[in-house]
Amino acid sequence: MTNPTTNLLIVDGQKLVTDLITTALDTSDQFVVSTANSLASAVDILKSAASEQFDIILLETNLGKPMTVNEVGQLAKLSAPAKLVLFTNNADKPFVESCVQVGAFGFIPKSLSLQAFKCVLSFITAGQVFIPADLYSRTAGVEQPDTSLLKPCEMDVLEKLSIGMSNKEITQCLNLRESTVKLRVRSLCKKLGATNRTQALVNAQRQGLLPTR
Repeated sequence: MTNPTTNLLIVDGQKLVTDLITTALDTSDQFVVSTANSLASAVDILKSAASEQFDIILLETNLGKPMTVNEVGQLAKLSAPAKLVLFTNNADKPFVESCVQVGAFGFIPKSLSLQAFKCVLSFITAGQVFIPADLYSRTAGVEQPDTSLLKPCEMDVLEKLSIGMSNKEITQCLNLRESTVKLRVRSLCKKLGATNRTQALVNAQRQGLLPTR
C-alpha cells in the first residue's frame, strides 16, 4: 500500500533553502512541493488555489521583517484546512506558543536532518502539533536529558522506530511482548525528553544517537 502524497507550500525568501528542500523531497513520490518567496505571493497562491490543494504550509517568519503573531494567525486562517507550521531558526517559546493559540501547528527548526524532517511532516499531516522538546529546555535553562542512560535493549527499540516500525512490528522483529515494547518506548521518550515517539526520534538524531540519512 502506497503512502498518500503530502502537498507542501514553502514560504521562504531564501531560494537556496527552498531549492534544497524541493530537490531533497522530490527524490520520493511522497511529497509535492510548491514555493513562495514572500508573504504577498503566498497569499496570492492561497487565494487562487483550491482550498484542499495544500496539506502543510511551511512559513519562514522573517520575510524581510519579523512577522507578528497576528499576521501568522491571519495566514493560518487563510490556509485552512492546510496546516500552517513555523519553519525558521529564529523562534522562542512565547512566540511559538502564541502562534499555536492562533492556529499554527507548531514549529520546525531548519536544523533538522532530512529524515527527522520527513518524520515530523508526517506527524503534522496526521493532525498533531509539533514543538521540539529542546525549545522548552533552552528557554527555561533546564538541563538536557542524560541519554547515556539508554540501555542496549532500548537502543534496539529506538533503531526499529527510526525505520518506521510500529509497536506490533517491533514485537515480532525482536520477539518481545507488546507490553514490553510499549514500556521501552515510554522509557525512551522519558530519557530523551520527548512526549511522543516522533519527538524521541528527532531528539535522538539531534543528539547523535541515530545516523543522519
